[in-house]
Amino acid sequence: MHFRSNGKLMITGEYLVLAGARALAMPVRYGQTLDVSPSPGITGIHWRSLIKDKPWLDVVFRGESFEPKTHAIDDADHASVRFVQQTLSAAKKIKPGFLSQQKGWKAMACLEFDKSWGLGSSSSLISNIAYWAATDPYELFFELSKGSGYDMACARSQTPIIYTFTGYHNKPLVQRVDFRPVFHKHLFFIYSGQKQDSAKSIANFNALKIPKIFTESISRITDHIIHTDDLHDFIQSLLLHESVTARATGLNPIQKQHYQDFPGVVKSLGAWGGDFLLAAAEMPPDDIKRYFKEKNARVIIPFNEMQITPGVIE
Repeated sequence: MHFRSNGKLMITGEYLVLAGARALAMPVRYGQTLDVSPSPGITGIHWRSLIKDKPWLDVVFRGESFEPKTHAIDDADHASVRFVQQTLSAAKKIKPGFLSQQKGWKAMACLEFDKSWGLGSSSSLISNIAYWAATDPYELFFELSKGSGYDMACARSQTPIIYTFTGYHNKPLVQRVDFRPVFHKHLFFIYSGQKQDSAKSIANFNALKIPKIFTESISRITDHIIHTDDLHDFIQSLLLHESVTARATGLNPIQKQHYQDFPGVVKSLGAWGGDFLLAAAEMPPDDIKRYFKEKNARVIIPFNEMQITPGVIE
């Protein structure tokens, strides 16, 4: 059996999506695959994970609790071993018949991007295990996380989406949209070099204390930018988005911290302070790239190289 799920980026709505704001998110062309097959010669699950074809984890999970009997290739990845164990256990809790037969399995997970990028190494794995267990991906995700679940929608979508979180026990609202700006040559995704811990960011955010005026403002911005064909309007809308989010959360926008001289917008995507940024400016694309190279950015990806190619995911 072969499964594949996309990675993700949240373009608008970070933090406030948990308070009900409509968020624009997009699946990206980088994702994760999972290949599983029966293996009568072993007991339990022989699990291997690769990152861009380089071995990452090599573990045997045994018993009802999927206790790991071997370890990560890199000692720093013991947390990743525990996460796979927790995800398998959660899938079995939801679907008791999952892996109930007394036979062995081989599982090979292949991540197509650097796991420090924050594009969804965990969420794409959850989605793939949900495929394997034939269970609802949101139910499995919410068993493991207090996030909004937008990454589950991206994992299985071929297009950008408007995502509305409706609570941990409800189905989210997911609307597929066409978000391919005519000015996409002026949009770049920049890796900040800092991996952000989304779980900690969520833990420090209380959605119940967010005034409705902020969520309504973010929702209007989300609805507006998917339709605008004007780059200047797009930039001003994202600057307003950063201002509203800063007021709602008390956080300082990344542009004010590190890119005050950039003649456009630099917007955090997801939890502020790490992972990818979106940069847009009314200047030649090569000048935008040159600016961030001079800021020592090592990963600069044009919009059309990050967006998912239609037809890749079946």
